[in-house]
Amino acid sequence: MSLPMDTRRRNHLLIVGGLAALTLLSALGLSVMEASRGWAPVVTGPVLADWALAADQANTIEVVNAEDHFSLVRDGARWVMPERDSYPVRPEQVAGLDELLSGLVYLGARTADPDKHARLGLAEPGLDGGGVRITVRDAEGAVLADWIFGEVRGGALYLRHPDEDRTYAARVPEGTDAALLSRPADQWLDLDFIELGRSAIARVTIQPEDGRTYVLERPASVTRNFALRSPAGWQPITAGAGNGPAAVLARLRFRDVRRIDRLTGAVVGYHEAETFEGLRIRIDVIAQGETRWARVTASALTDDALENARALQARTEGWAYLLSDLSLDRLMRPLSEIADPREEAGDAP
Repeated sequence: MSLPMDTRRRNHLLIVGGLAALTLLSALGLSVMEASRGWAPVVTGPVLADWALAADQANTIEVVNAEDHFSLVRDGARWVMPERDSYPVRPEQVAGLDELLSGLVYLGARTADPDKHARLGLAEPGLDGGGVRITVRDAEGAVLADWIFGEVRGGALYLRHPDEDRTYAARVPEGTDAALLSRPADQWLDLDFIELGRSAIARVTIQPEDGRTYVLERPASVTRNFALRSPAGWQPITAGAGNGPAAVLARLRFRDVRRIDRLTGAVVGYHEAETFEGLRIRIDVIAQGETRWARVTASALTDDALENARALQARTEGWAYLLSDLSLDRLMRPLSEIADPREEAGDAP
């Protein structure tokens, strides 16, 4: 049975008309999409208009960047980092973030084309051209602010909402540092609290992982070089050979931190420094696999050093600090690398 010619022609026309309509709708949709990307809304004023209220309510700040995913949690009057066993966060870092976010002012809307996000550093964190996502929540978990921050160009910081394609430029407040947004977790922590100053160090005792214990000493802060006081029978390679290991606590920065009860390794050496004031700082080095961690203790040899010793002991009690390879080399340098055994008179040619 065959359809009449008119019926077949009508069906054919309907199909062709439907395809034409779909093509037209698709073209219109593309045109609207392109137009929306090219159209820029007018935006003025503060980026986070209610930030003053949000900052008071903020309980958690989550940071996601190319290398790290960590959070800052309010703990009474201070902020701590749960990913580091709730070690305290540097208060000046949180204050800097507060000042930056509160002072951001719109310069205008920018592209809404997601293919251009990476050029502004506004792709998803972890991808090429990825930005830094900062999410602020209150104590109940409600989101107070959620932005992806990208590159800074000529005083303008690019940003967007994570679930939107539209991007914006905002003026960075004068005197603030937008680079803090992309800092890794360890730079939010206070890990450079040992800073005795070279002139303060009087005596150092070092027990390396391998080799003999030795003592470096000088009689006054104006004396440039540390002398090798022990063991007998060794001569420094140069007059200043001991200055590197002796002065390492002039300023020491650790790389990471964790609760010391999480370590299972053994102490493999120590570095102990005494100041002219009478402060003694001892660093026991703990081997944890291929890494080396420091257990810091402080004590006072004089009344003048008592307050500083108590403050440092309170800060470091219960914590272990990760040492960099460079710091470890200076803290635990073997005696054989700074001195040679003296020849006995009978051995001389």
